Amino acid sequence: MEIASGVSLQILNSDKFKDISISIRFMAPLNETCATRRSLLAMMMIDRTEAYPSKKAMSDHQDMLYGVSIGAQTVGYGQAQVLEIRCKTIDPCYVEEVDFIAQVLAFVHEIIFHPLLNEETLNEAKTVLRSKLQRAKDDPAQYAMIRGLQLIGKGTPLGVSSLGEAEQLNQISLADIKETHEQLLQQNRIHIIVCGNIQEQAMQELLATHLPFNNRGADTATHYLFHSVQGCMHEQEQRDINQCSIFLLWETNTGICDADYYALRLANAMLGQYPTSLLFQEVREKHSLCYSIYSNLISFDGALGITTAVEQKDIDQALTLIHAQFQRLQEGDFDDHLLQVSKTMTINSLKAGKDAMNSIIAQAYQNAVLNQQISVDERIAMFMQITRADIERVMQKCRHCLDFVVSGEVSE
Repeated sequence: MEIASGVSLQILNSDKFKDISISIRFMAPLNETCATRRSLLAMMMIDRTEAYPSKKAMSDHQDMLYGVSIGAQTVGYGQAQVLEIRCKTIDPCYVEEVDFIAQVLAFVHEIIFHPLLNEETLNEAKTVLRSKLQRAKDDPAQYAMIRGLQLIGKGTPLGVSSLGEAEQLNQISLADIKETHEQLLQQNRIHIIVCGNIQEQAMQELLATHLPFNNRGADTATHYLFHSVQGCMHEQEQRDINQCSIFLLWETNTGICDADYYALRLANAMLGQYPTSLLFQEVREKHSLCYSIYSNLISFDGALGITTAVEQKDIDQALTLIHAQFQRLQEGDFDDHLLQVSKTMTINSLKAGKDAMNSIIAQAYQNAVLNQQISVDERIAMFMQITRADIERVMQKCRHCLDFVVSGEVSE
């Protein structure tokens, strides 16, 4: 339901949990200018507020609210970046205060509408974000993926990190952050999802009181199909590392709303999601080239990536084997057992998600963003119907576009 133009509310009533989780997600276009600012803002919003201007005041108030937890993150959804504020609190049936949820939402109101935005909190957020970005850069596997996406995705949303860029930190002013916060309050598309044992009407009234968002404009574009304007790239960088990291990318030419999407998800599971997958069995088990290897769908961008780490002497063999496993799926060179066990494991994962609050909320949000209503049971039915021919067809649509290797420096 919409509680204002551009502000939707979904209440997922369940008696499975002893907590109440409230997710407030602000969506805006993903671009290099705003991504870093929004990452900083997310940290600042949950750090301190005008009413609770110190870390101790924040912590003390959370303790008073029976240890309510507050979190924030920024995530990319194709052409969009989502800034999420999440609150998790004990079910009010376990506390004596009759207005407990109202107190929690009053605290959330302070976090969203009145964060403490000053030079001190901005500088602290910059320090924390710079550290996060540096850790990602220092990790060869993360660096290979981030740098690879930057290279092949230049000029597209795929090449923009939703976490931001370290090079922009020094240029961002307090005025920029305040402007970004005002845009978040006035312009961003908002989805509020509440999960737990809830009295729906009472929750709706409390949210309307404590989160009085104004009307806003149209939806922000999200999913699209990435196509490399640079053709197929084969790039290698050298760093002072012992083990080499490899990142490969394919255009899937299958969108997240396409009829073939579930076949693509199952094909990805067969390729590199489980210990039974082709990549794990061939590259790790049979040839002992790596400790871990996996494939991952970047669903909102229409891309598929593979990540692993190998010894320098094994780079060429690993690349050859990885491409060979991809080709096997395209040509139907796999046994029925792999198809069935991958189907079973994927379905079991979906069933397990029914009992996980985060999974329930994530699925509800995806449905909202994609303007669809597909239940877990309906997804399971779709996976059950997938055939060998479906796997071959969806993999044949994929186009390889990147091999990126971060290797150790060659000694002279």
